[in-house]
Amino acid sequence: MGALFTCSCPIKINLTLRVLGRREDGYHEIQTLFLRIPSPEIIEASLTGKADRLSVFGVEIDGENLITKSCGFLRERYGDRLPYFDVKLFKHLPAGSGVGAGSGNAAGFIRGVSSICGLGANDVSRNVAALGADVAFLASGYGLAFATGIGERMEEINDYNELKLPALIFFPRWSSGTKAAYAELDRLRGGDCNKPNPACRDEALDILRSLAKGSRVGMLPNDFICCMNEYEEQYGSLYRAADDAGAIAWGLCGSGSASFVIFSEKNLAGRDALLRRVMIGEPENFSWISKVWNPERATGGGCPCQ
Repeated sequence: MGALFTCSCPIKINLTLRVLGRREDGYHEIQTLFLRIPSPEIIEASLTGKADRLSVFGVEIDGENLITKSCGFLRERYGDRLPYFDVKLFKHLPAGSGVGAGSGNAAGFIRGVSSICGLGANDVSRNVAALGADVAFLASGYGLAFATGIGERMEEINDYNELKLPALIFFPRWSSGTKAAYAELDRLRGGDCNKPNPACRDEALDILRSLAKGSRVGMLPNDFICCMNEYEEQYGSLYRAADDAGAIAWGLCGSGSASFVIFSEKNLAGRDALLRRVMIGEPENFSWISKVWNPERATGGGCPCQ
């Protein structure tokens, strides 16, 4: 039987990320500017007669996969309207990198099932925050959004629908789990969390305007940077190389370990030069990088990481 649907899974980077404080329920209030990015990960779903089945190819996943949780989420709400699915996930990106790859798997599956089964992707996406803080944005289909709460309350940014930000995402050989990252941030702050700051939205939009003009911004604000002090030398070497190549911005991916570098459309040569320097020119200085994803190389279903 042929595939019922095939889709590439989105990921995200946080152009800004401010953690405002820990709530009584244990979650943290954030204010962040999400940017949607295509990923190399692919889902193929077909019908099966008896029970849902998931097969993962490529990078191994520890624990329950978010696609499995998503299927349970959909069945709780739509029951007999759903057939049983045989899902193949072709996975390339490591966990704990901060790009929301697992959330993107869930989002791709949810939108695919919603479309095939007539559930209404937009209606479903409003209720998926319980699956993960990034799932709501990635399932929404928005390209850019300013988010609050735990990331589920979103304001789509429509003024930059045509904005293109050529980027590279660098995955190190270490990971950073979300729960551990928040615990470390709380420890470093000594329990004295920031209060909600309405200036965070102005900060995000000012940065977005600068990026749209191709202006150099440099290091983008992310409150988790202080949690990565152990790897300060490695990140610093990448960011200095990005600056040398004429990048306009760089930063940490969410609460995770990966970093992104953004170029203007007028300096694609600089992007390619940085890629060559990291992967070929100076392997002894960048041996801590395990993978690089160049989203602009994604065609159709995407392509493998280098």
